[in-house]
Amino acid sequence: MRYAKDYEKLGMPKEFRFGIELEAYNVKTKGKESLYTGKSAEYIKSKNWHMATKKEESLVGEGGAELVSPILSDVQEDYESIAKMCEQIKKYPGNHGDKVVADNKCGLHVHFDAECLRKDSKKMENFLKIYAESEELLYKMCNDKNDPIRKKAINKDFKGIHFISAAWRNGMAAPSSKKILKQIEEGTLKVSYKKFGKYRMLASKYKLDERRYSGLNLTNIGNSKKNTIEFRMSNGTLEPEVIKQNIFLYASILNTAIQVTENSEIYQEKLQEFYRTDVNEEQKADNFLNLIMENPQDRKIYMDRWQSVKNADVFAKNEKKGFAQGRFKREEFARITQRTPGAFVKQIYEKISQTISRTNEKGDTINDR
Repeated sequence: MRYAKDYEKLGMPKEFRFGIELEAYNVKTKGKESLYTGKSAEYIKSKNWHMATKKEESLVGEGGAELVSPILSDVQEDYESIAKMCEQIKKYPGNHGDKVVADNKCGLHVHFDAECLRKDSKKMENFLKIYAESEELLYKMCNDKNDPIRKKAINKDFKGIHFISAAWRNGMAAPSSKKILKQIEEGTLKVSYKKFGKYRMLASKYKLDERRYSGLNLTNIGNSKKNTIEFRMSNGTLEPEVIKQNIFLYASILNTAIQVTENSEIYQEKLQEFYRTDVNEEQKADNFLNLIMENPQDRKIYMDRWQSVKNADVFAKNEKKGFAQGRFKREEFARITQRTPGAFVKQIYEKISQTISRTNEKGDTINDR
């Protein structure tokens, strides 16, 4: 696989079929001339895209819109279709400004046909291991440069109609790597909470019971109507190039899991580097991209994304948000030391020394206790 701009193919395996959900805010969806009516509706239907209703997507009832693609493949006409739908949405601004926007209310969801991992449960296992190990990095690479992930993706949001569900979940696309790794270690990992026929053996072995509000949504695996692996963490966008870059990123992880399973000897050295934890975050990011992408120019796209948002406020206290810890060396303590005045540290040290001295004078030492 190799990234290519505009409508050129990415070189995905033939079995990689995918779909996307485009969300936008301040979109007119009612009346004679709107995105969902008249000639616009006819055009969207002619391309086999679906216009989500208020019942299907709450954003539609809040002044937004969502277009869901048909099954897409790695062909020129499908990338062109994505670009045209982005432009179609932009034509119909609503009552909240003069432009349609993909703001923090919106996300970009990318689905892949789960068949690419179905035939060999080891492929699913390798995929989940790679995903869990790299999840925190992935959340920093899944959007355009200088565009940190929206807060409601990984934080509880008690505003609006999501108040009730917010009480039991962290964000609309919450991290799950901590849980994945724990279940792998305990041998309890399963893919979906649903029961299904020919997938039962796979499901019973790898069941990740995270429901749909996770950055990685596996609950549709085995569903006869929607047998997909869904990546939900990306911010909403109406920029075709950003969308295509995200598709390439997610497809690269899936493809790597397959290749690692089928050609383990070839990937052994890269895997050893990737799973190292005695490295800093930058080295971890570099090892991750070296594993999933061959071309240096491709890797630079996502390294630049990571670099631009790595210290964004939204990523503070990640250990409380479901990200797996200990996957790389963190720099928090070094930064705290740099910010703490030396005089203050010296003062604290003197107070501790005085306390110990007074205690020893009374004959009540720590050892005595």
